[in-house]
Amino acid sequence: MKVSTKIIQLEARADYPDLNLVKGETYYPATSADAVKGLDEVVDGKVVKYDPATENADGLMSSADKKKLNKLKEEPLSDLELKSPNGSIFVVSVDDDGKLSAKAKGGS
Repeated sequence: MKVSTKIIQLEARADYPDLNLVKGETYYPATSADAVKGLDEVVDGKVVKYDPATENADGLMSSADKKKLNKLKEEPLSDLELKSPNGSIFVVSVDDDGKLSAKAKGGS
């Protein structure tokens, strides 16, 4: 859908003190989509409305993506699990001095 803007300059035909306009003064009227008769019926049928996504139902994102998003941990992380090329899982963490350590998951 193409959206365009048209700026129209008008000239006051008389003095309009309520609008702070004097005869001959130029002004630019402002309007909104609500002011266009019939626009709401045209737009309403074209606007896609989404429900919130859940792990069981699609919404603005797919339910599969929502499941992945829910698995993410909030930062800062206390540890991080990484998978090696052979598929082993390691837990990487940092101590109070900034020293990194990596241990096999389930190992000591």
